[in-house]
Order: sequence, then C-alpha cells, then structure tokens
Amino acid sequence: MIDNKKNSLSNLIKDPKLEELTLSLHTPNFFNILNVTKTEIRHSNFLAWMMNPNESHNLNTIFLKWFLKEVFSSDKIKWANEFSLDSINLYGIKVYREWRDIDILIVHESFVVVIENKIDSSEHSNQLKKYSDIVNEAFPDHNKAFVFLTIDGINPEDELDAYYYISIDYGLIKSIIDIILSVYKNSLSTRIQYYIEDYLLVLNRYIMKEHESVTLALELYKNHKEAIDFIIENIPDKISEVRQIIEDTVIEEGYVLETCNKYYARFLSKNLSKKIPRTGIWGWKGNESFLFEMAYWEKGLSLKFVISPGNEKNRLLLSEIMKSLPKSKNATGKKFLTFYSDARKVNFTTEKYEDNDEIKSLIQDLLKENKVLIDLVETEVLKISERFEK
Repeated sequence: MIDNKKNSLSNLIKDPKLEELTLSLHTPNFFNILNVTKTEIRHSNFLAWMMNPNESHNLNTIFLKWFLKEVFSSDKIKWANEFSLDSINLYGIKVYREWRDIDILIVHESFVVVIENKIDSSEHSNQLKKYSDIVNEAFPDHNKAFVFLTIDGINPEDELDAYYYISIDYGLIKSIIDIILSVYKNSLSTRIQYYIEDYLLVLNRYIMKEHESVTLALELYKNHKEAIDFIIENIPDKISEVRQIIEDTVIEEGYVLETCNKYYARFLSKNLSKKIPRTGIWGWKGNESFLFEMAYWEKGLSLKFVISPGNEKNRLLLSEIMKSLPKSKNATGKKFLTFYSDARKVNFTTEKYEDNDEIKSLIQDLLKENKVLIDLVETEVLKISERFEK
C-alpha cells in the first residue's frame, strides 16, 4: 500500500504538466500579487469602479449599461425593460460601496439598484430583507431593483427574498468584460486594459474555472488522482482535525458514512443505506442517488439533503419526496439538487473550538434538530423503494 502511494507521488512529480501548471500559476497578475483573487470585498470594489461612469476607466456608462440591460430584462422589474434603458440618462448616477453595509448601491434620480455580492460566503440571517427594508425606507419614491450576484446564479435561500431579488451569475460579468476588451479596447489606456485583463484572468481561473490552468489541473488530477487525493487528504490544517470529529460523531449518532472527503461528511440512516439506489453518475464515488450532506469549512457548517446526477426516474422520485418536506424550498443547483439546507455560522478557528467536545456537541445538536426531517425522508423513501430502478 505504501509503495503504491510512493509510486503515485513519484509519477506526479515527474509529470511535465505539473511544471507547466506551476509556471501558469506564477504568471504576474495584479490581483494575485495583492492576494485578493477570492476576496469578496475586492471583487465588489472592482465592479463598483467599472459601474461608475465617472471613474478613471474611460468607459463612461458602457459597463453599467450592459449590466442594467440584464437587470431590467427580468420579469421582476415592472417599471422598465432592457429596451427603455437607452432613453435613460445615466451620467448623473451615483455608485456607492458599503452604504449601510450594502455591497453596491446604484442611485439614479428615478431608481436604485441594490447588489448583494456573494462569492465564498453564505447569506447571513435576514441579510437580504434588511437591505430591502433599508432601501425602501431611504428611497420611498424611487423604483427599485434588488440583485443577488453569485458564482452560479443561485436564488436566495428565503422564498420572499427569492421573489424580490434577481439572481445573476458571474458569467454575465465575464461576458461584459469580454465585450469591452473586444469592442471598446481602443478607448482604454494600456494601464486600464492590463488591469481589466488581469481581472478577467481571475474570473476565468478562480471564479468561472475556465482558464487553461484549470484545464491543466483537471488533466493532472485525472492522470494522478490517487496521488493528488492522498496529498489533499494529508494537508495538515484545522479542518482535517474537524473532519475526524464530525465523522466520528455522525457514526456515534447511529448513521452510516457514505462518500466523504475533506469538507463533506455524507451519510444515510442504516435503513436508507440499504435502500437508496446506487445509480448516480460522475457524482459521488459510491454512486449514491441521495445523501444527507454535512458541509463544513473554517467559518461555516451546514446540513443539506442532496440528490446526485444520475438515473432520471430515481431523481424524480426522490425530488417528489424532497418537495413534500415541511421546510423544503425550490431546488438549488442543476446537477446536484438541494431542496433543504440548514446553515450555521461557525468559526472553527476560534479558541472555543479548540475543545473537541465543543465540535462534537455542535454536530450532535445539528443532527438532533434535523432528526424529524431525516426520519421523515427515511419513512417516505422506504415506502417507494421498490419503485427505484437499479
């Protein structure tokens, strides 16, 4: 076993594509130098700068117009549309950062646009409602648009927030920047062009995962999966310690661990482990069609009920069960469907969680508080288990 791991690591280190990836990642980049490639506040700063027609980029209202075209085309906007935008004078517009904690606020004489930007972090409790209440009170006579900007364009977790907020993904930002660099390039100074190109590189590599370095990384992982998994599994950090405690606690509470890895403890009840079909494809290693998924990271913890991509009949049967749950919401995700999520704001790096018993108690409470729903899923799945395709 040890010899196999050593051979896998040796093959990885001798693969020239590893050197190629290393060189690619060391390409000078303004955002890399500042170490802000995935820092939410820095992305908001850049976007606010691009949206402000009075800033030094010399683009006037170009970026802002393209962004507002997408916003105004939403069915949630009744007071304007993408066709009426050209008749609106945008030069007097104001763009604010962190006004009353709002990521980006666009203020026109007749309308305001609220933008909540989420990259790695999750929503805080009632955060979106708080922002809409603040803006409705501060701008009672203005038309309003509320935007939830995320990597994948997911909807807000709260149903009322999802009704009011327009979900936009970073693919739109990438597309607008592509248009600017191809159509308006001659109006940009060399310095500004480099700055925008650097940001596009960050979007492609770290946010959209569409850069050549990502392709190289995927190829390396495909060819040296065992070695890379071994390296990842043995990276010494706080989460590695947390993982062991979480997995042990899940087992102690009577559940069966299924496909797990760092950051995810996935499990089923003992009865479900015998009945859930293993018809998932290019998803989890165990090919499970459904799992309870406990996601954990340095500053967060959540429990989700997740259906994997695979046999469509089984996905449909499982989806109907998830929809029937008392706290079910519209599914998020396209491949992996999540109908229920219970997220907790936790910081595992604080002194409190140096005590392993505190982590164990946290996990026990999370499982206990969701046991009714977990048991309900088991009951409903067992009722229809004979209808699953094998």
